[in-house]
Amino acid sequence: MTFLPDAAGVVVIGAGAAGSAAAAHLSAAGVDVLLLERSAESDPRPGAAALTPAAVRELAVLGLPESDTSGWHRTTGVRFVAGTTGGMRLALAWPDAQGRATHGLTVARSVLDDTLASYAVRSGARLHRATEVTGLTRDAAGRVTGVTTEDGATVTADVVVDASGVQTVSHPGKKSGGPVAVSADFESPRHGDDHVETWLRLTAGDGAGLPGHGWIVGRGDGRVTVGVGALADDTTATTDACAGVLRRWLTALPANWELTETTMTGPVAGSRLATTGPSGRSERRYNDGLLAVGDCASVAHPVTGQGVAAALTSARLAAVVVARALAHPAGAARDAELTAYDDVLDGALGRHRTLGRAAAQILDRPLVTRLATTYALPRQPLMKLALGALTTPTPAAVETCVTPSTMGRVTRAADPGTERGVDQR
Repeated sequence: MTFLPDAAGVVVIGAGAAGSAAAAHLSAAGVDVLLLERSAESDPRPGAAALTPAAVRELAVLGLPESDTSGWHRTTGVRFVAGTTGGMRLALAWPDAQGRATHGLTVARSVLDDTLASYAVRSGARLHRATEVTGLTRDAAGRVTGVTTEDGATVTADVVVDASGVQTVSHPGKKSGGPVAVSADFESPRHGDDHVETWLRLTAGDGAGLPGHGWIVGRGDGRVTVGVGALADDTTATTDACAGVLRRWLTALPANWELTETTMTGPVAGSRLATTGPSGRSERRYNDGLLAVGDCASVAHPVTGQGVAAALTSARLAAVVVARALAHPAGAARDAELTAYDDVLDGALGRHRTLGRAAAQILDRPLVTRLATTYALPRQPLMKLALGALTTPTPAAVETCVTPSTMGRVTRAADPGTERGVDQR
C-alpha cells in the first residue's frame, strides 16, 4: 500500500488527458507534482477520443514518444455529409499548418487516459489512484492551500490544478444545462475509415428530420464510435433525448456500416459538453491558488464539442504559468503570474470560443442547417475555411502560427457511405 503524502508543490485533481498532461509538463519543469485520480487502475471508459492534428501536435510538444501512439488509428481528414438520403458529401484533408502534424488520431478514451497518466509518472509525477478529492482547504484569506480526500486525508500544496471534469470538485453541480452529446461503440467492417465522418443533418429511417448533428469515428480496432450532439445552451437538451435521436438515426445509416443492436458493444453513454455555450458565460479559470484545465475550464469547442486539443493546450499553458509562478516566493509576484492564466488561455483559444458561440447560436435551427447543407456544402472553398476555423487554434506567443491550406473536391455518392471524395495526391 502506498500512503498519500501530506504535501506537494502542485496537486493535480484528475488523471484524464488534461490532468495527466499538466502533471507531465510540470514534472518535466522540475515541479513536485501529486496527481490524484478517483478511479481504480484501468477503469474502462466507453467511446473514442478523436484527436485533431492540433491535439497530435500537443502530444509532440508534451514529449510523448511516437512509440506510445504507434497503435492508434490515423485519420487524414473530415468527411461532411449533408443528410442520409441527399448523397452530397465533401471530404477534406486536415488543414495543413506550419509546425503541426497533418494527421489526426483516434483511440479508445481509456487508452488515451492511461497512456498520458503513465507518461506523467515516467516524467516524475506521483500518481495515486482510487483517491477521490472531495474538497479544498483554504487559509484565512480564502486562498486554496490544498485538498481533502474521501478518506479524510489532507494534502497541502502551493498550487492546485483542477482537472476533475465537467462536474468539477471546485464547482460541483455547475453543469445543469448546456450542450449534450451521447455515443455508442459498434463492431463495424468500416472501422478502418481514415476520415472522421460528420453528419450535418440527421434523419430517421422514415425520412423524418431529427435535431442535432452526428458523427462516426473509425477506431481501427474493429470498432467505430457513433455519436449525436445537441448544441442548445439550456436544459431542453438531455442525454435521454439525444439517445433517442441516436437510435432513430441508426436506422437510416448506410447498411455497409453494419450499425445495429447486434453489433453494439456497450451501452449508449452521454454527458454534458464542457463548453462555455452560446451565451459565452464562464467563470474565471484561476481563482486564489486554483487553476482549472480541460473540461473543468469549459474549453471544448462550442460547435463540435471536441475538447482533446483544447484540453491539452490548457494543460500546457497552465503548466507554463504555474512553473513561472513557483519561481517566485509566496506573495504578490507569484499571484501576479498565476492571475495571468486567464488572459493566456483566452489568447490561445479565444477565437475558437468566439466563432464557435456565434455558430452554435444558429446551427441548431433546422432552416439554417438546411441552407448550410444545400448551399455551403457544395462550395469547397467555404467548407475549407470552416474546417480550418473549427480545428485551428489562435496564433499566439505560445502557439505555432497557423496557416490553413487544404485540398479537397466534392463528389456525389452513387452509393452513400462508400465514396472517398478527396484527392490525396
